[in-house]
Amino acid sequence: MNDNVISVAAMVMHCCQRLQAEIGNLRLNKGLVVGCGTGDEVIYMQGALGAQVFGIDLENRFTERARGSVVLGDALRLPFASEAFDFAVALHSLEHVGDSAQAVSEVYRVLRPGAWFYAGVPNRTRLVGYLGSFDASAWQKIAWNAEDWLARLRGRFRNETGAHAGFDREEFSSLLCARFSNVAILTEEYLRFKYARRIPASLLDHLLSPRWLPYSAPAHYAFCRKPDGD
Repeated sequence: MNDNVISVAAMVMHCCQRLQAEIGNLRLNKGLVVGCGTGDEVIYMQGALGAQVFGIDLENRFTERARGSVVLGDALRLPFASEAFDFAVALHSLEHVGDSAQAVSEVYRVLRPGAWFYAGVPNRTRLVGYLGSFDASAWQKIAWNAEDWLARLRGRFRNETGAHAGFDREEFSSLLCARFSNVAILTEEYLRFKYARRIPASLLDHLLSPRWLPYSAPAHYAFCRKPDGD
């Protein structure tokens, strides 16, 4: 395998596509990934966007190629100056931070006025999750879904109890609307981006209909903006 080829989840590619439409309006092209994991998605985004992108995570699982672009740190107390970034990304990290509202406020603080924020979280009302996890085995996906359903049966399917619950659409929208403007929920758009060539169109249309989307979507995605003049 070529070490220069970086494999990332479809949500990272979709995020880059969304940001590319806006990046011409950004002043310094400097971005932040909150909860960057190994840091490989940071390196991918640097190449895809032609921007300075930095990552932060609580755990030191960084790959060698990511070192120099990533730091250890807490999403609840981002170690960056206010208005330091032109865009920020949080992909499946807000459900882990303990106080998601505080984390969103910190992202808001470090973004410049007019900057963009792309976020993704698990859908709390999903029937099944993890199917699209590109780096997990089939047995891991089965085990994770079993853990989720056991937590539901016990009445403990909440982020604060340690479950990988996430947020329903309204919760996610409210979380972002408390600080940001122009909040667009991109769940359907993203799932079409990911599955258009993998699932028959008629079946995909059915799964993404308003009746079934709250249960068929494994996660929710959103794109929003920090108001100008803040």
